[in-house]
Amino acid sequence: MKRGKLKDKLFLSRNTRDPRYMIPQKHEKYFIYFDRCVLAKYRASSHLYRLGEDDMGGTLVTITNNEDVSLHGSESNLFQVKFGFRRLEDKRVCIALFGPDIEKIPNKDLRIWRGYKIDKPIFAQDDPAFERWVNQYLEGDWDVEDGPIPQIGRLVKLIRALTQETLGEPLFRFEENPLINYPVAENTDAYAQAHLELYCLIIDGLNKAALEKFSGYIGITLTDSSKTLNSIKEILPYYLVTKVHAPFKKCSDIRNKKHGVPSEGPKPFPAFDNFQRNLTEIATGLSELNQWLERELSADSKACLERVEAVAFYPKFIDPPKPESKLDEIRKSEGKTIHSVEFGRVKTHPEGHKSEGIVFHFTDGSSMDIKIGSNIRNLSDKIVGLKPDDLSVSLMISWVPPIRNK
Repeated sequence: MKRGKLKDKLFLSRNTRDPRYMIPQKHEKYFIYFDRCVLAKYRASSHLYRLGEDDMGGTLVTITNNEDVSLHGSESNLFQVKFGFRRLEDKRVCIALFGPDIEKIPNKDLRIWRGYKIDKPIFAQDDPAFERWVNQYLEGDWDVEDGPIPQIGRLVKLIRALTQETLGEPLFRFEENPLINYPVAENTDAYAQAHLELYCLIIDGLNKAALEKFSGYIGITLTDSSKTLNSIKEILPYYLVTKVHAPFKKCSDIRNKKHGVPSEGPKPFPAFDNFQRNLTEIATGLSELNQWLERELSADSKACLERVEAVAFYPKFIDPPKPESKLDEIRKSEGKTIHSVEFGRVKTHPEGHKSEGIVFHFTDGSSMDIKIGSNIRNLSDKIVGLKPDDLSVSLMISWVPPIRNK
């Protein structure tokens, strides 16, 4: 079937849906609905596709085009679509695909999506998550609260930066796990599989070395530092055990069932909603953990993260300056207190390049200037038409904040 005809059939069946089942909404006519199981194909090929989800929806994007062209012809497999999660009257959650995005999906994928299309869906009356998705992606309101998966990712980065900068070891070994997504089906096996990926980041990712350093910092002796989940419980004050350790332990227990001896097959189970609650509990626990660590370590996690991200772009020094005597000159500023700074464009020689300069004035009356030199004059002699003032160089300034709380 040609692409146009396949696309028209998808739109036709959507537009002839019984209007009694449609919630009055400005964008309603543009949506096509699918069972979430359609995403299983992309999760099974995570080397080809990146699937990112939140409680209100997600994004599916190809990360490579290396599938066998002999199977699909010369058509490009690259595409990206956004979708919302919409709740049905029977409490299940389906995919709400914005109709025009159908054009972005290759023919081979359209045939798969068509098999999971939901005709005449009956929707739940109250669906705040879907409303958030519509407000953000269709109404352009970017002041929409993130769901628990992005919150967890952000909090893990904050805690990593906080502990890396204060203890020298990050509490979590990994920044993210891109495979964390909602259960693809409403059964116990899909629920456990989702927890397995969450476990890899939150539980398996706990850093034994960081726990040992922190326990020593607060004067607690760990029973067995190799048991990182138990170590978290031992270092926490009693009032945080339920908020932090309990949801971690729940994730671990569910994951262990996945790796235990199978006693029965998968059973129907409200996997999406239960996983959403588990994610929310872990996000809340991480927030509480972050605030407690900030107090104990007397540092600000946001400042620590800013520092980590800024330092990543600092120059990597591989050799001394030339001539090396310049190093001695600039080291004269060590230990001095800056009184004032001048910074801006400087007057240059007619045969020199345009540039910026900076002058530091110190409280002891000394000062130091930094200006930029280059070999543009040599190049202008060799390259016809190149003038020194064709080149403009500037000083790029980046600031790394202190990490300690005031």
